[in-house]
Amino acid sequence: MTEAMFSPAEIVRIAVNVEKNGQILFGLLEQKAADKKIRDLWRYLREQEIVHQKIFEDILAHTDTYIVDDYNPGEYAAYVRAIASEYIITQRLIERKTTQLFPSDLEAIDFGILIEKESILTYTALRDSVKTAYQETIDKVIAEEKKHLVNLCAIKKTITG
Repeated sequence: MTEAMFSPAEIVRIAVNVEKNGQILFGLLEQKAADKKIRDLWRYLREQEIVHQKIFEDILAHTDTYIVDDYNPGEYAAYVRAIASEYIITQRLIERKTTQLFPSDLEAIDFGILIEKESILTYTALRDSVKTAYQETIDKVIAEEKKHLVNLCAIKKTITG
């Protein structure tokens, strides 16, 4: 069985899809949330996914500018494969969750936490594929995803006490 290799541009495409799926998921969660504070959190996260998608689409449109010219897939191929396989599993889970949703806000928040963690890992892998001058852009997205994670954890704490 041949293992798939992922180029930096493919990692950017993965990031675009992560953001698209996040928009769908957070939009559905926003519609279903009974609590206004939780509904506002889902709306905020959905809106952030739109911003992040545009950032990654810009990077993808300028791969000749952003992507490292002397990219060596052997340097971190195993890491990228691991991230990509987890991404695929997570995307399938998002698709399933958008049809069945969650029995409680707490379970939805736990899933949101999982998605943010996966995004941070994916974008960290992506960061290593772009030229140093453009890593700041990815760093900003990673920092925002970390803030989202902190927000979700804080909301979870208010629910669980």
